[in-house]
Amino acid sequence: MWWWVLIWVLLVVIAAAYLATRGWAVWGQFKELTAEVRRSSETVAALQAETNRLGERSPAPASDVFGDPRQLRRERDATRASLRQQRRARQAARRPGWARHLD
Repeated sequence: MWWWVLIWVLLVVIAAAYLATRGWAVWGQFKELTAEVRRSSETVAALQAETNRLGERSPAPASDVFGDPRQLRRERDATRASLRQQRRARQAARRPGWARHLD
């Protein structure tokens, strides 16, 4: 008869130990979560402060819709040529030394 009591006591102790380890793991995860939330809120606060510092700048209009089409085309061509030149310079910088003289 006593061995039944011993088995049940052992089962209860094992269950309590299991629940304690699971509770400890959940507590650790909860602490990590609160630390991550705190870091995230600090990051968001810093970003909001930076946004407020920079102010709400409205984007500059890309071009005048009612402007002279010839002038707008010249501006577009100049911009495209500048971008093309920058792209070629980046490509030339990436080439190995032995291939740079080929252009």
